[in-house]
Amino acid sequence: MAVLMVGETERERIAQMIAYAKAHPITFETVRTMMVPNQGTTTVRLEDRNPEHARPESQHIDFPGGFRAAYSVEEQPAGMCAHLSVSVFGRSKRGAMPHPAAVAMIAEEFGVPFPADKMWQEEFEPGEWAVNLLHLYAPKQEGYA
Repeated sequence: MAVLMVGETERERIAQMIAYAKAHPITFETVRTMMVPNQGTTTVRLEDRNPEHARPESQHIDFPGGFRAAYSVEEQPAGMCAHLSVSVFGRSKRGAMPHPAAVAMIAEEFGVPFPADKMWQEEFEPGEWAVNLLHLYAPKQEGYA
């Protein structure tokens, strides 16, 4: 069993990641190319993706204990969203998923509620999976004519 460890070094890196992501959000045009045909699913496999899709580089952190988190800010139709992806690394068994308690603790460090507005599991490399959380933090402002 892995033990999640979060200290001052990790908190400083998380703050850097959040600041960078907010300063460099992923545009809706790019998000649209990453969408899968059935947006209602809770599981996304590699073969579900558009073959031309290229995921933009996201900020990531490896936590002592074998957990990895990637973070980005995305422009979605509803507004600006935090996208947090949590996976495990360094395990001898492929396909390991992070425990929900670890996902909740990492989400809290990033200021993302758990459960989030939208959650799904996603295959990011053959046989490797992550839990994804999407949180609307700045709703789109409606204009007036």
